[in-house]
Amino acid sequence: MGPEDLSKIIGKLPVPKCDNVIVGFGYKDDAGVYKISDDTCLIQTVDFFTPVVDDPYVFGQIAAANALSDVYAMGGKPITALNIACFPINVIEKEVFSKILLGGLHKMTEAGVALLGGHSIDDKEIKYGLSVTGICDINKIYSNQGAKPGDILYLTKKLGTGFVVSAICKDFLKQDTLNEAELSMSKLNKYASELAVSSKFPNAMTDITGFGLAGHLSEMMIASDTCCEINLPSLPVISGTMELINKGINPAGTKRNREYFSKYVSVTGEFDKILLQLAFGAETSGGLIFAVPEVKMNDLKNLFSDENEPLYEIGRILDKNTDNSIYINFL
Repeated sequence: MGPEDLSKIIGKLPVPKCDNVIVGFGYKDDAGVYKISDDTCLIQTVDFFTPVVDDPYVFGQIAAANALSDVYAMGGKPITALNIACFPINVIEKEVFSKILLGGLHKMTEAGVALLGGHSIDDKEIKYGLSVTGICDINKIYSNQGAKPGDILYLTKKLGTGFVVSAICKDFLKQDTLNEAELSMSKLNKYASELAVSSKFPNAMTDITGFGLAGHLSEMMIASDTCCEINLPSLPVISGTMELINKGINPAGTKRNREYFSKYVSVTGEFDKILLQLAFGAETSGGLIFAVPEVKMNDLKNLFSDENEPLYEIGRILDKNTDNSIYINFL
């Protein structure tokens, strides 16, 4: 569902009041957070979608990694999960569904998550994902709030998965591009999250998924009451993605993102239109984005480098713009 439709639907709902709710749906954050004791909280999230790749096992891995990501984006540890399986049971061989579930199970095992069961229905179209419960020290919860002027913005995965997924049926999609995208989407954000949390450096954190870089950054800036500048040429890109955009690949989710989030965006000087399109691109199982104080930037880079984890500097946080409607300036 696009951001405008979602905003219109949930914008009409009252936000329930509960003293134990630390982060609810009214915050537009990655997951919900519920206090269960003076020092511990639960993190709840759910995510599922239709196949993004042809290989059922890889699709299962990607769907699971994507669902688990929201817990990692809050600085938490996922501990249990329930499968959500919508399968056209009499249309496709059951072996396909088994492979999807196996891919998800293997990714949960890698994450140290216990699969407790799930729910399945006979549906016209394949959909798969997880409902995930995580746990976290109540004083170590991260959210998309808290970014401060002067912070440096870092991204942990390359962009472009939505364009690659949309080009799977096209003859001009290169196998190397697809392979790189599949590896990126199936990689857990566990490792990047654990490094960031152990460092205690980030002031704010979120993950980049369906609303794209521009969308999720807008939400972070609004929640933090700041704005940011992003250096378009510094954005990390999956190889071959720029060629796909140049050939006219423009996913529906990217169109909706650009229509809705453009009101929060300005562009300075001459810019690459393809890179700007990339910034609005809907991502599947994208990376984490951190806002880190500038004095800690070298320590963070060294920490990630020592563990061979990718880290890309893409911009910085600024004081609130004089134009209160603009939250991102692309350079």
